[in-house]
Amino acid sequence: MPETRGVQATEEVKAEWSLAYKYYLRAPGDRFDKKKDRTARIDYVAQEMKLTRKQAKRRIRNYEAWQRNIKKGIVSP
Repeated sequence: MPETRGVQATEEVKAEWSLAYKYYLRAPGDRFDKKKDRTARIDYVAQEMKLTRKQAKRRIRNYEAWQRNIKKGIVSP
């Protein structure tokens, strides 16, 4: 559904994605192992936001996809 892309998420939801990604960036991780690094960071986000790991992972993934779509010019920020 490209015509509704970026319109379905409300500003509050996007703000929550942004907050989760800020936690993700400042989270300690394993700098020698990419997979363990991402896992540790997602666990940190889940702990800080009091979410399950799956919810935290979904928020990070949604934020990254949103940023990719902005970069491609598909959606406006």
